[in-house]
Amino acid sequence: MIDTLRDEILRAGLIVDPQVNNGVIFGRARIAAIDAEVWFNVDPELGEEDAPDVEALLHAIEGVLALNSEQWQVILSEVVTDIEDAVGDQAVEETTPLRDDLALNSVVVFADATLLRFEAPRQFPDSWVQVQLDDDFMLEDLAIEKKDDESPEQFASLDDLLDHLTKSD
Repeated sequence: MIDTLRDEILRAGLIVDPQVNNGVIFGRARIAAIDAEVWFNVDPELGEEDAPDVEALLHAIEGVLALNSEQWQVILSEVVTDIEDAVGDQAVEETTPLRDDLALNSVVVFADATLLRFEAPRQFPDSWVQVQLDDDFMLEDLAIEKKDDESPEQFASLDDLLDHLTKSD
């Protein structure tokens, strides 16, 4: 079943040399809007008897690849604004603007969600900025995830995110 999905991704030319490992398809794809090649993981979340929703997964991959520069700038602006609003007027050590620090590392596609994983090596050297997009490829959720942690940190409010970002270890 997963091989059929991989073959369809390959046939559509969406991901270069897609491979399958542990029920997930992975490979690299070029996102023209940001002029970057990034890792794509396609997780059909299959049970033993499930067949992948090929159409939904292909649509999600195509949607990310089809985003134009303006749409990427909207996503980045929302991410930066949400994080900067959480930090507010708190003193920060790094003066590099977050927008200049963010770099897309990978994309994870599920039938019902798309996740973007950004690096921000100066602002968040030990963490990922994880962004969930909705069906219209707009920001739905944001989490800061420790690179060594398997699950993203979730914050109930911007104040909680601020407390996390400004705490001393």
